[in-house]
Amino acid sequence: MADPLPWLLEPQDPGVRYLAMRDLLELPADDLELLAAQQAAHSQGPIAAILDKMHPDGYWAKPGAGYNPKYFSTSWSLIMLAQLGASISIDMRIWRACDYLLKTALTSQGQFSMNGSPSGTIDCLQGNMCAALAAFGCDDPRLDLAFEPDLLTFAIFSFFQG
Repeated sequence: MADPLPWLLEPQDPGVRYLAMRDLLELPADDLELLAAQQAAHSQGPIAAILDKMHPDGYWAKPGAGYNPKYFSTSWSLIMLAQLGASISIDMRIWRACDYLLKTALTSQGQFSMNGSPSGTIDCLQGNMCAALAAFGCDDPRLDLAFEPDLLTFAIFSFFQG
């Protein structure tokens, strides 16, 4: 079987190339080729396509907490962007979207909610949003409660329990 790495590193798909370089090669974070691949991944391909659909205020699909419509709204767009390797340091629209999410979907108790109220909290949403915001490099004091060990442990336990 042939080595798939050269195929993954082909420049035709900048998003795949960036993730392969970031995750499979042991390059330092300040490697110039890696940084160029990251920039290319943000300017073309899926990251750019998702960001182009974002409303200037920082949401997708419709204003509000951003869980619905499923797979097209703010929460889902942020999850996908994080999985694609998007970063606040490359595109400030990601920070705007994170800020919007924190304003509309984070309860005062530190839980992410599908409708903005404590009754709309979902354990898997908690884990997914915390993981996505951390992957983006979002460092915001509003997240302090969201990352409380007891809250995250419960969310992770509930997710794996089905």
